[in-house]
Amino acid sequence: MSEARDTDHPRTHVPEDDMPFAELDNRARAEAALRRIRDGSDPTREAFDLANTMNDEAVGRLGARVRGWFRRSR
Repeated sequence: MSEARDTDHPRTHVPEDDMPFAELDNRARAEAALRRIRDGSDPTREAFDLANTMNDEAVGRLGARVRGWFRRSR
């Protein structure tokens, strides 16, 4: 088995890295995080940022739905 080296994945500019997380779908976010980890980023920080963003979105969707239910029940 060969190990991945920096030469296996040359650093290139990826447009997704410049976009706010909120503008990317979940798969694109995960792929961007994995690419940054492969390029030397801290895996713990990437995982935390990814989970935190997805959690914020889930809470936002749930909050919007609950507010919608309360508006309809009036």
